[in-house]
Amino acid sequence: MPWHIIGREMRTCPPEYQEYVDKIGGLNRFGGSNFRIEWGETETEFVWGIDAIGRKGQHVISKHGGIPAWFITSWKPPECFGTPELWYAMSWDPESKIHTLGEFPWRGLYLPSSFNLYVRKVTGGGIRYGVQDAHGHRQIIEEPTRMEIDAMPLAFWVLDLLIPNMLKEIDVTYEQKRVAMQNRKLAEQAAARQRAYDAYMDAAPAWNGAASSKESNREAWMQRLKEKAAGMKLSAEDVAKILGKSHRVH
Repeated sequence: MPWHIIGREMRTCPPEYQEYVDKIGGLNRFGGSNFRIEWGETETEFVWGIDAIGRKGQHVISKHGGIPAWFITSWKPPECFGTPELWYAMSWDPESKIHTLGEFPWRGLYLPSSFNLYVRKVTGGGIRYGVQDAHGHRQIIEEPTRMEIDAMPLAFWVLDLLIPNMLKEIDVTYEQKRVAMQNRKLAEQAAARQRAYDAYMDAAPAWNGAASSKESNREAWMQRLKEKAAGMKLSAEDVAKILGKSHRVH
């Protein structure tokens, strides 16, 4: 079911522009676009937890902060978000008893790219001095400031300017995936070694702890070695009696 935020302009990307971007960036392994064009006032996403007024559960928020401009989002594979166990462990909110990020992104996520189709600029600001009073003093007046969004049009020539950035973003995504898979492999190897060590330490002794007539279990052997080592106390006189004085070892 679609969600809309009241009071904002709802727009969707014309198909010819999305097809043009697909020719540049290609498709991912799930058949979706590697890059998507989204309108900042249209796209929403879900979050979970406790909101500013204390409501618990699922909440819908603006994905791009409601900025009236076009955005380019990049697809990131699920490998970039770690393992499902790590995802759920880090997103757990003990107060609301739910996972704030929802389900693990099994098919990846679309995240805002490092490049956008708009420019932010701050206008106004500064200070000025008021009229002098009877004592010659002037009041300092701070001018208000405001944020303005200078949005680019959705045009083919604008998309052509972004082609180098898109190709660079693809390389960054590939490197993120490679590093993530390498870290996951190292973590799995470390976990396997830990499980093997724990299994060794927790293993039951042979013959349920009772030594046989010819062999003994590990614990019994260790006890014998300790007792034997405790009785091996030789003084310098004992060594001299056995090897003689001024002996040399060749």
